Amino acid sequence: MKGVVFDILRDMVEDNYGLEGWQSILDKAGSDGIYVSTQTYDDAELMSLVAAASDITRIAVNELVFSFGEYMIPKFYQRFPNFFEDAPNFIKFLVSVDQIIHVEVRKLFPDAGLPTFDYCDENENALTMIYKSPRKLCQLAEGLISGSAKHYKQGYKIIHDPCIHAGSDHCVLKVELVK
Repeated sequence: MKGVVFDILRDMVEDNYGLEGWQSILDKAGSDGIYVSTQTYDDAELMSLVAAASDITRIAVNELVFSFGEYMIPKFYQRFPNFFEDAPNFIKFLVSVDQIIHVEVRKLFPDAGLPTFDYCDENENALTMIYKSPRKLCQLAEGLISGSAKHYKQGYKIIHDPCIHAGSDHCVLKVELVK
């Protein structure tokens, strides 16, 4: 996982629980909390921080991971506004994630361990996304979708079936716009 993800996690915790909250999570996770945005860190480091945050806040891990995905979108917009501005709407933005954004990220960071998305049933009101990742962070993907919908001020509903966590080798995320 790239260090930028850890930086954003720190920002989220500090925004909600202050510097003391971040330090408590670092202490519980046994981490020094020093991350360089461009470096790659073991996925277990992130999951250790999330588990510590869950223990401290009493918020379920899946809920925290989802909330983190939502939180990441405005931070990504601050860092990479052109990715959002180049997509005219929510559906087009979701399609751009694997076809444009991940391509550009891989140019900058060839070692980035990104999930893959395949798309089907795309139309102006719906999109089916097939998520594949050995990290099994489909709740993060759902949070990123939710954060993107908020960015585009777009109502939506999602059906998540099948799921990696229920034995499938992929997740299917059916996104449908609502007014």
